[in-house]
Amino acid sequence: MTGVSERPTVFLHIGAPKSGTTYLQTILFNNRAALRADGLLYPGAASTSHFWASQDLRGMAFKRHVEPWVPGAWHRLVDELRAWPGSSVIDHEMLAAATEAQVDRALADLEFADVHVVWTSRDIARQLPAAWQERLKNRSTLTYASFLDSVEAGLTSHSPKRAFWPQQDAPEILARWSRTLPPERVHVGTIPPPGADPSLLWRRFAGVLGIDPDAYDTNVGTSNPSLTAAEAAVLRRLNESLEGVDVPWPVYRATIKHGLVGALGEHPGPRIELPDRAYKWAGQWSRHALAELREAGYRVVGDLRELVPSDRPTGENPDQVPAEHGAEAATRMLGAMFDLLGKAPAAVPSLVLPSRSAPPEERVDAAVTGMVGLVSLATKEYLAPARRLTRAARGVVARVGPRR
Repeated sequence: MTGVSERPTVFLHIGAPKSGTTYLQTILFNNRAALRADGLLYPGAASTSHFWASQDLRGMAFKRHVEPWVPGAWHRLVDELRAWPGSSVIDHEMLAAATEAQVDRALADLEFADVHVVWTSRDIARQLPAAWQERLKNRSTLTYASFLDSVEAGLTSHSPKRAFWPQQDAPEILARWSRTLPPERVHVGTIPPPGADPSLLWRRFAGVLGIDPDAYDTNVGTSNPSLTAAEAAVLRRLNESLEGVDVPWPVYRATIKHGLVGALGEHPGPRIELPDRAYKWAGQWSRHALAELREAGYRVVGDLRELVPSDRPTGENPDQVPAEHGAEAATRMLGAMFDLLGKAPAAVPSLVLPSRSAPPEERVDAAVTGMVGLVSLATKEYLAPARRLTRAARGVVARVGPRR
């Protein structure tokens, strides 16, 4: 049970993305009442409160969209923490890429507490395919090969680290966050390789927070399902087809990122492989990172050796999936979108569904066309209330007259 001391403790879990953060955040949010009774505050009224706070702290929009709850979100969380006498936790992976100035602001705002920075991470050989597909879920059109090339280029001092590294370079990120903190207040939790007890991440994280891992409901299902290589290839194709189409981010988020991807679940099929070349440089970087983390003297929960890749992720290259695999994935994805939106094929007049005996490329084209039509339809339905509200507001102004 978390104790209450003269100075409260604030745990800042800052990442890394794709390291089980959604899983941990879901457990914390679902159990916030029980955690509060045990002396640990997980602030915020919504599951997205910590995301909004990270955006507010960093002064950023997500996909050029700012939710109305973002302004002031960071201070709303901080105010909750300040009023709480015990320990508390802020948890979002977007904090990993905070600049030095943003880190300084965060720590200054939390000066009333002893801040502990928490970092969870797995080996980057597993992170690379996961990070690329996460970009796809956020409407990227970058090919897998181009993504890996840009990440490798970021390893040299002559190239800006624009892809992957700002949220994954553990030594650099932790050095930035710990400039004014003693090393014993920085915790590095490692994620064991595949095949280990899936609850081990939560147990290690709960140990850092000082709570009993068995006292809470951890049945959260698949929080952030991964795609097969074929599904990823079709999603990238869909994103390309949506270029130039005015789709507000809330629509894409609801229909694709959370809607379609969530509806697909963990479908069996070849996952995204990591090419030999990338596996080699990923291993080299990991060994250097391990040495830097050891030298920093941070508290380690787990084993830093788990951050060094031991097995190359195998499967298919999403840039070169077999045609039949792509057609099967595209057809399945179109069906999932029809079910998700409660629409029939007739809702998309431009859609002509080919037979299963048609060439795979023709089936992929038809499915992508159908998904574009459904996203466009969802956009119209999303914008219609706003347009009605605008017309109503104009009518009120016309009746009342201009304000003086």
